[in-house]
Amino acid sequence: MANIRGIPMQLPDSVQTRLRHLACLHPLARVQFRLPDACDFYVYIAGTPDNFEVVSEFGQAGAPALVLEMANQTLSAILDGHLNARHAFLLGDVRYFGDRELAAALASLFPAQSGDLLVEA
Repeated sequence: MANIRGIPMQLPDSVQTRLRHLACLHPLARVQFRLPDACDFYVYIAGTPDNFEVVSEFGQAGAPALVLEMANQTLSAILDGHLNARHAFLLGDVRYFGDRELAAALASLFPAQSGDLLVEA
C-alpha cells in the first residue's frame, strides 16, 4: 500500500520534542493515530540521524509500524499531562496494533505530570 499523504498538521513543540527521542531507537517509524471521534493523523520521523524532523499529517499512513486507537479525549488528556500513557494502555483506553517495543517507548515519553489519573464519572 502506498503512503497516502495527508494535510500537514502542527503538533505542539513539547510533543515534537518528546517524539524526537524516538528517532534513535525507531528511525523513520510511522505511527498512525485512529481517533473514532476526531480526525485520524499519523506521525513519522523524516531526514537523517543527524538532521531529522517530526512530521505529522492528517490522514492515513501507508504501512505504519504502529497503530494507536483511542478517543480524542484520551489523547488530549495524555498530551496535556493529565493521564499517564502507560496507564491508558493498561486501562484499555488505548489499543495498539503493531510494534510492541515502539508502543512501550512512546508510552514512556508521556507520563502524567500531576500524578493524577483522569477518571470519568
